[in-house]
Amino acid sequence: MVAVRVYFATNRNAQPENKKLVFGSRFNPDGVAALRFGHVDFPEGAETLQAGSVFVYPDIKGETDVTKTGGGAFLDDLRKRMTGDGCDTLVFIHGFNVSFNGALEAGARLARDVRIRASAADPGRPVNVVVFSWPSDGAAVPLMSYYSDREDARASGPALARAFLKLRDFLLRIQVEDRCDRSIHLLAHSMGAYVLRQGLQATIAKAPDSLTRAFGQVLLAAPDEDDDTFEREDKLKLLPRIGRQVTVYFNPADRALTISDKTKANPDRLGSDGPRMVDLLPKKVVLVDCRNVARHADPTVQHSYFAHSRAMAFDIGSVLAGIEAEAIGNRDYVLALRAWRLIKELEG
Repeated sequence: MVAVRVYFATNRNAQPENKKLVFGSRFNPDGVAALRFGHVDFPEGAETLQAGSVFVYPDIKGETDVTKTGGGAFLDDLRKRMTGDGCDTLVFIHGFNVSFNGALEAGARLARDVRIRASAADPGRPVNVVVFSWPSDGAAVPLMSYYSDREDARASGPALARAFLKLRDFLLRIQVEDRCDRSIHLLAHSMGAYVLRQGLQATIAKAPDSLTRAFGQVLLAAPDEDDDTFEREDKLKLLPRIGRQVTVYFNPADRALTISDKTKANPDRLGSDGPRMVDLLPKKVVLVDCRNVARHADPTVQHSYFAHSRAMAFDIGSVLAGIEAEAIGNRDYVLALRAWRLIKELEG
């Protein structure tokens, strides 16, 4: 495994005295929308996060020059990295029951596994990964932790909106000669799609005209989101405005979403069978059925398959490259579903 650097933005509470978990499971004491920024270096061969490897940008109270704030320094360092290595950036919003360490470790797997490929024969180029980590409990307490995380996901919307607006303003300030000519993409997994919905709505409420196309590709993996979400403006109907394309990965055998549907009084889930009304989908939304790879990548729950499948890594890399849906390998089109289906798991 190669060495990777994973960036992060979080509205969790900092606990620098903790040698194992630098950010905890509660909100930043300065407010639910207060953000801290940083990065973590994973050495070659390392899969777990060590507290000493966490760098947090200084949080300067009262600083009015945005370029000198933690967020400004973070964005400028990311720009320099994208310019220097010529790589795109993937923003990752994790799901339910994930600690800060677990979120960054998932980000490291994405950074190592996903390659942006122009073709099946192309070895591809890596992506920079930025993790948006909201205060998911990171401890599986039946029923209670799900409801707690859902409320925390709802409350994290303003923090995600604030991060999006910081990015938008930063992009507007960049001089032409300083631009890297690379793309920023967005991936939300599971309840991270609900965080994304809340962030989208908070952005609209704060700045109605701010839904600019800041992202290239937007991907929803096993989204724990309502199946009518693209029909309603109070959900994700306007999501396509912020990206060139939206790809939804779903799996009818997803046991985590079955539990969310049947025992948590939620409507049918987008990540189980896709959208409720396919005829009403915006033309920018592409559906991908992952049942054939989910059973191999995550045989027990079939929910975290996006992070443990070579076929998924290949498909995600192809989508990030902007390859047209019909030109991506290992896919068949299923007319009855009006969706693409991944054919099989790929061997390494």
